[in-house]
Amino acid sequence: MVLTTATAPRAFAQSSQMPPSQPPPASAVAPNGEYVAPLAQQTQQVYVPQSVALSGPRVIKDYDEGDPIPPGYHPDTQIRKGLVIGGSITFGTMYILSVLTGAAMNDSKSLTKTDGSYLFIPVAGPFLQMTRTSTSLGNTVLAIDGIAQAAGAVMLIVGLTSPKTVLIRNDLAEIRVTPVRLGQDGNGLGLVGTF
Repeated sequence: MVLTTATAPRAFAQSSQMPPSQPPPASAVAPNGEYVAPLAQQTQQVYVPQSVALSGPRVIKDYDEGDPIPPGYHPDTQIRKGLVIGGSITFGTMYILSVLTGAAMNDSKSLTKTDGSYLFIPVAGPFLQMTRTSTSLGNTVLAIDGIAQAAGAVMLIVGLTSPKTVLIRNDLAEIRVTPVRLGQDGNGLGLVGTF
């Protein structure tokens, strides 16, 4: 005996549409027949955590020690890039010109009868070379060269040795190369990061 059971699927009137909403209210009509604009709708409030500065600048450079730190930032020190770049370009350019001039003077001793070996000494070299030069034009050029080298060297040293404090946003990732100890007696470089 075989028993079979069959079921017929029920037809449900399922609707994937939402019931129709109420039509917007008709706008009010002013006594003189003009259209009256509806009032603005209410906005939804959004929660933003106070610890994260989402829309602030990545770095606040004009921070002074003792000022309050805005939420979402932390203090950090950076070298003074403007002084480092300006000083290294000024010093490097003038020193290379001195070295090239000193080398040219040493190669042509038979013509100039002056030794240019003092020009290989940074900063002090042009001033020492002035003791071997008898022309006022040569001494003027050497003085300008020595002053420019000294100014560039001072800018470079100040830029490297006096860092400034800036504020950096907390949500920024950072990776730095830093010295690390390897084993008992070894040293090396490692990557340190904050995420």
